[in-house]
Order: sequence, then structure tokens, then C-alpha cells
Amino acid sequence: MTVIRPSVSAEIFRLQEIERTAAELFRDTGLIDIDRMAVVSLTDHIAAIKAGLSFVCEVDSRIAGFAIGEWQERDAYLHELDVDPAFQKRGVGTALVRAFVDAARATGAGDIYLATFRDPPWNAPFYRKLGFEDVARAAYLPWMSALEESQAAFLDLSTRVFMKLGCG
Repeated sequence: MTVIRPSVSAEIFRLQEIERTAAELFRDTGLIDIDRMAVVSLTDHIAAIKAGLSFVCEVDSRIAGFAIGEWQERDAYLHELDVDPAFQKRGVGTALVRAFVDAARATGAGDIYLATFRDPPWNAPFYRKLGFEDVARAAYLPWMSALEESQAAFLDLSTRVFMKLGCG
């Protein structure tokens, strides 16, 4: 049985484990410096839980993936989506994105944003299938530029794209 539900703080270490395991898919791509990359912090996970923007997907009572986000003024930002490789290609990621979008919309989000890689099929092409559209660099909001600056140490920014799902 598959269940999507809000995360709780006792699950954060499992979520970080899933993030590390899922990141290994990028090890030989040159897109992420896995050894320099940090997982989402406890503080950020707790903030997402308190904001109502943290969800897990359980498959047969085992956490298979998670989605967390944050508020950027009146918009929601999908900060991280990870699926344990043992559960990939089963609709877990899609279900988590939909739960995140539904919660953000129900809470009055103006728009929903995320940042991802342009090319791997499990990144931008996946989100485009769910209705997200690329954001032109000229349309970046100030927080987007600040986020990119903070990620420059471990990501090749030329491979990245911000995407938006309008709520209105």
C-alpha cells in the first residue's frame, strides 16, 4: 500500500539517508560534486514540517521518498524531492510533487517554484510532464539568484534551471 502523508521530525534521519542514496545517481555525471554536497539540514527539515511543506511517501510501511519545501514570500519553493532508488519508477516522485503542490495551493501559494538540472530525465523533463515551465534568467526573483550563489560551490550552475508552476 502507498500512502502520502506529512513528515514528522523523528523521520528526518531516514530522509537524509534517502537523499544521500538518491544523490549517488549523479556520482559520475559531473553535475554534482557528491563529496562536497551537504544534505538538507535538520533545521531546514524542521522548518518545512512546521510550514506544512514536508511529505513522505510510504510504500508497504517503509518511507520510499520525500518532498520538502519552503515559503519564498507568497510563493512555495520545492526545495528537495528524493526517492530511494529501490522505489523509483513506481510513481512515488509524481505523488510527492502532487501532494506538495496541493498543500501549497491550499495554503494560498501564488506560484510554485523549483530548481533542477536541465537534462537528466528524472529532473527537468520529469517536472515538465507535471506542468512546470522553465523560468527565463531575466525573470529570476532575487531569492533565486541568492540560492544559485549558495550552490555554486558544488553544482555546475550552467546545467541548472528554475521552473515554475502557476497557481492562478
